Amino acid sequence: MLPSRFSRRAALTFGLGAALAPTRAWAQPPPAARALDRASRCLLLGWRGPVVPSALLNLIARDALGGVIVSRENLATPDDLTRVTSLLQARVPRGAPPLLIAADQEGGPVAHLSPPLPSMPSLTTLGAIDDPALTARCASALAASLRDAGVNLDLAPVLDVRTNRQNMVVYGRVFGSQAALVAAHGLRFVRALQAAGVIACPKHFPGHGGTREDSHAALPRVAASRDQLVATELLPFAEVHREARAMMVAHVVYEGVDRDLPATLSPACATGLLREHLGFQGVAITDDLEMQAIRARWGVVPGALRAMSAGCDLLTVAHTVSVGGAVATALAQASERDPRFAARLDEAASRVTALRRSLVQALPPNPYRESLPRLLREVAQREAALGHRGPRASDPTTQRR
Repeated sequence: MLPSRFSRRAALTFGLGAALAPTRAWAQPPPAARALDRASRCLLLGWRGPVVPSALLNLIARDALGGVIVSRENLATPDDLTRVTSLLQARVPRGAPPLLIAADQEGGPVAHLSPPLPSMPSLTTLGAIDDPALTARCASALAASLRDAGVNLDLAPVLDVRTNRQNMVVYGRVFGSQAALVAAHGLRFVRALQAAGVIACPKHFPGHGGTREDSHAALPRVAASRDQLVATELLPFAEVHREARAMMVAHVVYEGVDRDLPATLSPACATGLLREHLGFQGVAITDDLEMQAIRARWGVVPGALRAMSAGCDLLTVAHTVSVGGAVATALAQASERDPRFAARLDEAASRVTALRRSLVQALPPNPYRESLPRLLREVAQREAALGHRGPRASDPTTQRR
């Protein structure tokens, strides 16, 4: 049950009590309400099914949400994507920055908006061809399809270095097993995507390539020392950190940095490695907090509190809006109890708002508008010449984030 201090506000915010609906707009909300709105601006929420929850629309209408994540599960028909993204942006109040609308559209086996969007080559195929200019062309074409559909944040590219050949979690999703190759292609991908008007979010910092377990189902661990991580796994992220405006942090324990906590919950990783060592200044986004790696051991709400304290800014709750409500309430309560946590929440909300404001600028002309069918034929021909078969959409990682 929600504590009394927040129960009325949380019910209004997340649609838990229609009978409590206010008679006026939220012109001057009380301090507790402001704290809850600030907390909600640090959330990236998703939902199940084709109907956008009214609670989510209400949050957007008060500028009390950082962003949403969409997939084809949210579309009743293939033509629905633009309608849904337009509906979401239309609810943003006048004067507020655009909503972040994110998708997992990596190319290859993980393409959560294909269909309706066209399928793009996998990063593994592009890494095997090893032509960074071709990678940039594909990223630009990918950005064009997202931008035209109203998606402004792509949770890509995957910059993991597949150092463990038994790792099927990132199979087909990475450029390769050599850090320098991943770094070179990752940089071109990030630049091309953002030059075409879509924010890139490299993942899964500081690297998911050395694991065997899948964080959707378990808590993976990497035994590498800190020096080994810096020399290999971190190299691609170091290459792009000045270009990327967002970075996704992994639900993986890196024993050489923190033996107990995954990177999303670890100050030593989310602040020490990402901010202090790498110097990253953008928005740190968590992987989905509803994954079993977090849910089973800490719980989504306690995990969210730890992630915020550790240094993450935008907390992903990818499937359940009501769970997002519980997270926002817990964040707001913690900020009222602890001035240091309040300052951390302020910092996170400011970073997310700044990222949203970057979308207000006029979209640049897309620098690359070639025929997509021709591009895909060229990739297929060059792949065939290498004797390489890229992963298909039916491969095991299709639905992974």
